[in-house]
Amino acid sequence: MIQVSVIGHGEIGSALTHMLAQRSDIVVESWDKNIDIVPGQKSLSIIIPSSDVVCICVPTWSARSALQTIAPLLAPQTIVVTLCKGFEKETCMNAHELFRRNLPSTTPLVFLGGPMIAEELLADTPTIALAASADARARRAITELFQGTILAIRETDDVDGAIMAGALKNVYALGLGIGDALGIGSNAHGALVVIAAREMALIVQKSGGRPETAFGLSGLGDLVATAQSANSTNYTTGIRFAQGLPPLRGSEALNTITCIASTLENLIPKLPFLEAIRAVVLDGKDAREAMKNVLS
Repeated sequence: MIQVSVIGHGEIGSALTHMLAQRSDIVVESWDKNIDIVPGQKSLSIIIPSSDVVCICVPTWSARSALQTIAPLLAPQTIVVTLCKGFEKETCMNAHELFRRNLPSTTPLVFLGGPMIAEELLADTPTIALAASADARARRAITELFQGTILAIRETDDVDGAIMAGALKNVYALGLGIGDALGIGSNAHGALVVIAAREMALIVQKSGGRPETAFGLSGLGDLVATAQSANSTNYTTGIRFAQGLPPLRGSEALNTITCIASTLENLIPKLPFLEAIRAVVLDGKDAREAMKNVLS
């Protein structure tokens, strides 16, 4: 039997649990800091040491706390899978940096990204995801873990590219939400997707990743899925910004745009779509005025 622990029983954590529990050779233990969400859950001190795989399904802003709790409990060969797609606000570390600094150096780490809208996974709708890791054995193990489920896995060793593309797609999904709320239409929406992909590729390359990763599952694939889903927090946050309303809940895009704006300040003027998003989110500029330059 393969034992998997899923930490965080929100939408994506619930979806992973649902998928993996359908395999008879996998035992899934779910855990959430809110004990009312997973009644009767076992303690981390019981489930983590015996886990073959630990999936971290919490927002990036909660990841450090989760990692510091589970790190001392991990067995040497336990694979940690992260679905975090953002930056830590206080340090501007991306998910890869954050996990590597807070886990034992020998812990195999896999980033799982791509178009994985939780509601569709829970409805058993098939999709394809990307497993990114420098550890080929760990990548293969996660690919095999999801065999027989509705989630097919592709593999890459471009961790920097996959992590950055996954974080950026949140920002550009927010931007597409802004555009759609302004009534730009399907033609302009399609043009913005192309502009977003090109800008993502440039940022990914500047960040040490391979630009083609931005056009793959964790970048363009996830962006297209996210920016047409009413279930997407980042997309609906963009809609609310265009309407002059505050976000309803935390959005990974907000921390990411703040960190990108501070670390890539000299590059942003060359990225009109990102500059427009930054102007609306961080400077409070009128959304319609900010978007004029992107589509001209």
